Amino acid sequence: MCCQIWLIFQKAINWDEFLHFGQIYELADGRLSGSLQSLHVRLFGWAAMAAENVITQIQIARIAMLACVLFTTGCIVLLSRRLVDGETALLSGLVYLTAGFVFTNAFTYRPDPVAAAALMGALSLLVFGSFSWKRVILSGLLVGLAGALTIKSVFYAPCFAAVAYLQWRDTTDGRFHIVYRSTAVLVVAMFAFALIVGLHGSNLPAASTQGSSLGGKIDSFLRFFEFEQIRYVLAEMALAPLLTLGLILLVPVASGLPRNIKILLLGLCGPLLCILFYRNTFPYFFTFLLPPVCVAITPVLAQLVRRYGFLPVIIFSLFGPAFLLANEPYGTLERQRATISEIERLFPEPTSYLSYSSYMPEYPRQFRSLISGVALGRYWQEREGQIARDTEDGRIAFVIATGDALDQVYQTDGPAPLLPASDVAALRSNFLRYSDTIFIAGKNVCSQGEEQELRIFRSGVYSVDGGDLVIDGRHIADQHSVSLTAGTHLAGPVQGGCVKLWALDHVPELPEDFPEGPIAGGF
Repeated sequence: MCCQIWLIFQKAINWDEFLHFGQIYELADGRLSGSLQSLHVRLFGWAAMAAENVITQIQIARIAMLACVLFTTGCIVLLSRRLVDGETALLSGLVYLTAGFVFTNAFTYRPDPVAAAALMGALSLLVFGSFSWKRVILSGLLVGLAGALTIKSVFYAPCFAAVAYLQWRDTTDGRFHIVYRSTAVLVVAMFAFALIVGLHGSNLPAASTQGSSLGGKIDSFLRFFEFEQIRYVLAEMALAPLLTLGLILLVPVASGLPRNIKILLLGLCGPLLCILFYRNTFPYFFTFLLPPVCVAITPVLAQLVRRYGFLPVIIFSLFGPAFLLANEPYGTLERQRATISEIERLFPEPTSYLSYSSYMPEYPRQFRSLISGVALGRYWQEREGQIARDTEDGRIAFVIATGDALDQVYQTDGPAPLLPASDVAALRSNFLRYSDTIFIAGKNVCSQGEEQELRIFRSGVYSVDGGDLVIDGRHIADQHSVSLTAGTHLAGPVQGGCVKLWALDHVPELPEDFPEGPIAGGF
């Protein structure tokens, strides 16, 4: 836990955190559309007011995420007590916290930790204590909340089915009340989901299209037997060796357990089936996926402890965290902080920009289809050339070059096949390199023996850098500025060579201590 608290303030913000935190600012600015899987903006909008700079805001939200994970861990321990003694139950909580990517992603900002806490809380209510109406209703509300946060909550259905079966088998009274109260959990969950999503989306644009939006999301993220991110699943298996060993040994260990416990363990492992069809098994996903699995392997943990003792088992669980701590690229966070501060200096007012994710959450991101292969595929089919049109309409002031599509455009001079040729041409000819990740709107005007046509897409003040320039017969000295309207102008360098024309009221100068290097945070 101490290491995770330390990582909250040392680990770089990954693209998914920027994406979700940017939605908080979209809600505040009236730009957020669609209520599905965006409820987190209502729960954590306070984080945007908790500090002045975005990095600190996200770090504060991370603390809340870690609190949710601690609650989830407590539920894991509580549920494990149904199967093993108290000390082994505590070990199951440790297995979760040290389970490979869970160690480095449990605190990252996204809806999954909150949804996992709600679902595990609901399971705990149903397993322990009487199967009372109060527990049924509260469990249903928690499940509905989790579903409103992320539609992946349906992956926990086998867990709830197994718990209902356990209650049905263990009851000494009539079993009919177990059936209808289990059904009541589902009914309350569906009602809570509809109510929460409806209230959340009541004042959001495009709320009436939720049906088609839900269908589109399901179609986008379900890919049977394609295993698009299987490398992360294999890496998680290697980085969580105790969990992997527990799953391997679970079948022989469970063979001697009562039938009702076997069914429970099978249901708790049920969410793992989503690996067969869910395409977004990125490292952050395991924080959501693994809590019930860590409960399921507790019979194996009990056997390992009896044979080898607690200390060797605990040491074995720490291999993954030790490896991840040693290989974390710690300098990335400072580059992110410096990049955000520099853009805020260059553009004091929120200005539209293009990037892979919401690296400037408080600024409007102009184009959103760079975030995934599915979105890029839809872009080619439905909106090909939109980036070029946005550029020509003057709607993009700067580009933060991260992600495969933009890296191909700016980090190489060759083909960039992820984007249409018109987009690539527009991005390369209308933005000037300021740093290795920041590209600002402008033109590179090169001598061709006579004045040439120069198309300006953004009306405003432009600054000359690298030599004198003649524009429409006016002589503009180096390091001076001129107001230009959008349209075609005649321009050419006075001394020959190439001159930069920045779409700023001054020639930008990168601070001497500005850290160069990638700003994309890893998992």
